[in-house]
Amino acid sequence: MANASGVGLTEVTLRGPYAFEPRPDCWPGSPSGADVESVLRHSAELLRPDLPAFTEGVVAQVRAVSPYYGDPAHSPPDLTRSALTAFTAFVAGLVTPDRSAESGDLAWAVGDRRGRDGVPLQALLDAYRVGTAGLWDALVARVVRESPERLPAMAYAAADLWRRADADVALAAEAHRRAVAGPPSDDGRHHRPALQALLRGHADPAHTSALAASLGLPRHGRYTIVLLRGPGVRPPDARPGHEVRNGVELYWCPQDDGTAIVALLGDRPPTALSALIPVGAHTRGGVSAVVSGPAELGRARRLAELALGACRADGELNHLGDRLSRALALARPELAGDFADQVLGPVLRLRPADRTDLLTTLAAWLDRDGSTRRAGERLYCHRNTVRNRLRRLETLTGRRLAHPRDVVDLALALEAWRVSAPPDAGSGAVS
Repeated sequence: MANASGVGLTEVTLRGPYAFEPRPDCWPGSPSGADVESVLRHSAELLRPDLPAFTEGVVAQVRAVSPYYGDPAHSPPDLTRSALTAFTAFVAGLVTPDRSAESGDLAWAVGDRRGRDGVPLQALLDAYRVGTAGLWDALVARVVRESPERLPAMAYAAADLWRRADADVALAAEAHRRAVAGPPSDDGRHHRPALQALLRGHADPAHTSALAASLGLPRHGRYTIVLLRGPGVRPPDARPGHEVRNGVELYWCPQDDGTAIVALLGDRPPTALSALIPVGAHTRGGVSAVVSGPAELGRARRLAELALGACRADGELNHLGDRLSRALALARPELAGDFADQVLGPVLRLRPADRTDLLTTLAAWLDRDGSTRRAGERLYCHRNTVRNRLRRLETLTGRRLAHPRDVVDLALALEAWRVSAPPDAGSGAVS
């Protein structure tokens, strides 16, 4: 995504000189982060009642500095109304952080509209520059007048305000460029930098909104992440970056160790992905839980990683909910080892053959809904052999399979051991 200078959106909003630079709280006398947020919110609340008059003044300044807007024959007739709407949304985001994405959405719409109306990009950028400078001056003036003791905190708030404005400008510029030139025709692969940034997980609402808008992703929707890994994954360049399969939008994104797919489900269940994304014989896949918007894609990717780790065999696309207990163990492998030892310790210290017999029998009994007959069929042994092994397991662990809480402990401990056991411990055979 590019701004007026040709710099990509991800560079402007994610690697700018003040995008993520931490504020040095350790400096003597420096205000806290809460103080900075509070004074910016306070100044925005003071400005709110004066926004109509303030907007009139900014529009007059824009007309004075911009030859395009200063020419009555060219200036858009809705300039004042559009500016007031933009300032209202921006200030609302300062007062209520949950609404900060609204300003980015509006910036995209403004850039698109101005591009279609033939407004030069430089004129649009001049208007944003004058508007942001005027807004900052107005906010500072109200703090000077109403709360001068809070000026030190206001000085630190400048970085936050200009960072938000920078994200809006990048959005408006890219929307303008697309309206004038049309979308690029590279099968969607231009989406990848923005997708990769969202999958890394950015908490900043302004940046998330900018990236999502550049992809055309709705801020509210049902999303899930699919991770594919293994030699059976086709090279990303063999697929389009974006496609629609049976009503589900799929955004393919290469990763260092596989491929990630952002799926916009609409009203489809996540299980529909099993038919839409075939997994090869030498590939494994993990599907995250459903999340509600682009801001949660970083978390969804981590959940998909857990689902992928819970796969038991190649050629499998595992949904997180299918083996949630194993995913929980994968999330904290160091605790998994401790838990497995606490519950199954006496069993784990048996001879390898005896240990495998007991744990394999427990796994078969759990998988067959607690039926000794069906577990025996699975293990090719008599049901009495299953009963004898389970009684020995109960004696060693002090747990009783007739007690639901004990069954939960044993089932979780079995999954924890599968995750934490060394490769030579035979955990792969206990499935």
